[in-house]
Amino acid sequence: MSAAYQEGRRVTPREMVRSHAFPVLAALSTISLIVIAWSLIPISRQAARWNGCFEESLRWQRRDFSTESKTISKLWATRYCNGGSLPMPRK
Repeated sequence: MSAAYQEGRRVTPREMVRSHAFPVLAALSTISLIVIAWSLIPISRQAARWNGCFEESLRWQRRDFSTESKTISKLWATRYCNGGSLPMPRK
């Protein structure tokens, strides 16, 4: 406790606000960071699934259609994982 409280003198509202501002702001910042981190979890999971889809699609494309250029294979894998359609290349 501060000396003002211990001495028994009257504390002004300004002193009250100043004495409690840092803990309140620190708690608010901590809660905000936790909420932000929590909201990023679904985005992280979606990105991990998309990366897995892309790698598997690219691997499949390069195995079955090895004559296609790598750029075309990446384009096909990207469109496939984003839910689009692209005609399959002919052998």
